[in-house]
Amino acid sequence: AAYQDVVSGNLDIIKQVGPTDLPKYKQDLGDGALDQPYAAIQTLTPAFYSKTFKGVDPKVLQGLSMAIDRDTITKTVLNNTRMPATSFTPPQVKGNQQLDTDIFKYDPAKAKKLIKEGGGVPGNKIWIQYNTDGGHKEWVTAVCESIRNATGIDCVGDPKPDFATDLEARDNNEVKSMYRGGWVADYPININFLKELYHSKAESNNGRFSDKEIDKLMEKGDNASSLDDAVKAYQEVEKKLVDKMPSIPLWYYRINGGHGKNVDNVTINYQGDIQLHKVTVK
Repeated sequence: AAYQDVVSGNLDIIKQVGPTDLPKYKQDLGDGALDQPYAAIQTLTPAFYSKTFKGVDPKVLQGLSMAIDRDTITKTVLNNTRMPATSFTPPQVKGNQQLDTDIFKYDPAKAKKLIKEGGGVPGNKIWIQYNTDGGHKEWVTAVCESIRNATGIDCVGDPKPDFATDLEARDNNEVKSMYRGGWVADYPININFLKELYHSKAESNNGRFSDKEIDKLMEKGDNASSLDDAVKAYQEVEKKLVDKMPSIPLWYYRINGGHGKNVDNVTINYQGDIQLHKVTVK
């Protein structure tokens, strides 16, 4: 309804167009269409206390990562509203880098090989926890299908009725095997995505990933004498995360919204928010 209101001129701005209108919104809104990436990432985060992933060899997680056809899922199921991830940080943040690895590529043969070398998945089954009030069911189903087809590992969604219930399960260490993780930048710098999620004592580290080597490398960055040196130190942290796999990065977020003919200068900041103070009325 909100989208139709923008098209007909009864509403000025819509932040996110719904899935059914995505194929045509650029045509409908013309110059008013917004399509812009912002500093946010979606991941699959293993619960390292779970039966599935306790003491897991990172090779298994690298293999699962390579079993996910990010290109096809972002283009089809997600209608190009996401961009396949190629690192643990989004491109808009200082310190984002190209990682020298193929773990983000879809390669079923290599995926199977890595999972086998790592000792496989206990029970040959994984669950992906997600909240049903966030429009995640479709892509979770697609990711599970991709993993199943590439590796033969059974994969099912573990739906929670809302985000609060989802968070509660994470806080209480009740995640069956992995959960849908997401992070939007508090500030546009790699440290915000790495320390807040993967330091062993970080509040948002709900997978309970814990690694002394990573903590030590982060400490080096925290004690750096300048911001640039801190960013460089955290780039070294990120390179190491490829070998440790605290999560499986899936894709980066985009805003697909728009505005009607009565307003102009509608822009998005790095957190994906519309900068209302800059909007002008025609």
